[in-house]
Amino acid sequence: MNQEYDIQLTFDEIVRACDGNKEWIVSVIEEEIISIEGNPMQASYTGFQLSRLRRAHRISRDFEASIPATALILQLLDELETLRKG
Repeated sequence: MNQEYDIQLTFDEIVRACDGNKEWIVSVIEEEIISIEGNPMQASYTGFQLSRLRRAHRISRDFEASIPATALILQLLDELETLRKG
């Protein structure tokens, strides 16, 4: 999808979509589960980033995974998806 047509969300909207935990969102950004430009609280977020954050949140919650473990699980899932497409 062309990013100019993707939805744009604020930090507060992203936080609300992920159960209201600001510290968790900032930690996920620091672990590079999603990439942003500049300060997390002033950045604009895309629908893709929201989807990735929600997936990370489910993994973290369902498996009681730490943020580094969640990042590793997501990386492995991404690699698996790439292999299946190839």
